[in-house]
Amino acid sequence: MKALAIDSASGCMTVSAKNDDITTSLSLDIGPKQSQELLPAIDFVLKKVDLKPEELDYTVLCKGPGTFTGLRLAFAALKSIELAFNKPVYGVSTLECYASPFENFEGLVISTVDAKKDQFFAGIYENKKTILEPEDTTIEKVISIIDKTKKILCVGPDAKLFAEELKQNNPSLDVIYFDAQINTCINLFNIAEKMIEEKKEPLKDFEGPEYLRKSEAEIALENK
Repeated sequence: MKALAIDSASGCMTVSAKNDDITTSLSLDIGPKQSQELLPAIDFVLKKVDLKPEELDYTVLCKGPGTFTGLRLAFAALKSIELAFNKPVYGVSTLECYASPFENFEGLVISTVDAKKDQFFAGIYENKKTILEPEDTTIEKVISIIDKTKKILCVGPDAKLFAEELKQNNPSLDVIYFDAQINTCINLFNIAEKMIEEKKEPLKDFEGPEYLRKSEAEIALENK
């Protein structure tokens, strides 16, 4: 299939295009400069696989949790393609995306992103089943609900930090982590095409990012 994928949920943005068996990806660890580089990155990867936006079968993105700005940028870019060329946009949980390559791990897979303020965005998976839906949570809550006899694999950009805090809170846990840089867009392509095969719906017009937490501006407004 012909597709475009964006993961801009963290400071390191990855954009990939695939034209059947040919895939090109571009990863940019640029933090807040994503707004300047996203559209040129899309243009670059599409040209590398000899595709135009109107030739795409679908687009897919990490829908959150993640950085507020990064998620909004990805939604705006792919929604524009949808409006211009009637191409469906599929949304995948960021945490599910990070966990998907490890679905055959014999134990618990905890997919995590540092949410600051002693909190983490986390989802827990085992044998292709979801144990904990992605949520804004704490180390203490995760420890309270997991089976402590099972091996634990932490994945995602902040896997090392999460694993260290798990061990600090409960030294008896059998914890390992995987925080190497991987092409998350390949995971997005695989998940999206499974969704298409299972006839799952793409994102509706009114659906936006899943932040799991209010922005600082929203909190400040509520406290006035």
